[in-house]
Amino acid sequence: MQKLILNITDYPDIPNTKLIYFEGDFDGYAEETIANLQSEVDQAGSGSILIFDFTKLNYLNSYAIGQLVSWHNTMNTKQGKILVVGINKNIQDIFSVLGIGSVFKTYMNLEELKKDQTAA
Repeated sequence: MQKLILNITDYPDIPNTKLIYFEGDFDGYAEETIANLQSEVDQAGSGSILIFDFTKLNYLNSYAIGQLVSWHNTMNTKQGKILVVGINKNIQDIFSVLGIGSVFKTYMNLEELKKDQTAA
């Protein structure tokens, strides 16, 4: 297992947006690592966007799914959203089987996301 690493930055191409890069395995061992991300979710203002880049995410389990759904619900109450880019086949299958594929809008890459979000 590879420890989860997060890198949180502003995403200047879309106003009021943070980009969070995930690398490694997102499981129960990541609890300390996600504290900063939890803070970003808690402090997000109305209409904020969080982009989760899963390009280098290897694995997620039920703990991670629970966190993702919780963050989605929190952002939803703030009229914000979570967008996901770079989802691999394994994670896409997990999303589909659990029925949360429709909860998170997913994109192949940041360019596709930017084009869609700036056209809206």
